[in-house]
Order: sequence, then C-alpha cells, then structure tokens
Amino acid sequence: MSEYQLTVHPFVMGGEKDAANKVLEEASEAREAAQRVRECESWHMSNAVDASGNTAYDYATRRLADELADCIQACCNLAARYDIDLSAAMERCEERNRERGRYE
Repeated sequence: MSEYQLTVHPFVMGGEKDAANKVLEEASEAREAAQRVRECESWHMSNAVDASGNTAYDYATRRLADELADCIQACCNLAARYDIDLSAAMERCEERNRERGRYE
C-alpha cells in the first residue's frame, strides 16, 4: 500500500452548493474511470500497444489518476471554504480505521 503526502492548493469555485456538488461530480467521474480500468483488465486490453507504446489500460489508469486528483482537489476546495483542518480530520479518520481493524 502506498502512503501519500500531497500538496493541494485550494481555490474558491462558485457558491457553497457548487463546491459540495463538485465533490459528487468528481467522485462520480472517478467511479466511471475505475470501471474502465476494470474493463481493461477483464478484456485483457493491457496487451495491445499503440504507436506511443501505451495500452488501453495505461490510458485508463491515467484517466483514473486524473479523476482521483480532481476529486481530492474538490474535497480540499470544500474544506477550505469552511476553514476545515483536513490534516486533523485525516488523523481522526486513520484512528477510526485502526479501531475497525482496517490496517494490518
């Protein structure tokens, strides 16, 4: 499992409702991108290589990474709107997950 340390520069985008809806929009797009990766895996599309040396799987995983980044950006934008300390929230989240036995 990877551990992530990210730097995100939040920005204001629209009103409160717009900021909250953007999280949902980006999460939906990430879900669709994850489905495409799964399809590439099940259809064995990781073997066909284009002129650039990339497979359908390569393109699908890159799109998923981009959609996940968009989702993280949207979450950080929403948190910044309310002056929420996400670092502290992530620590609490990790503690809850430890209590639930989700870490080895």
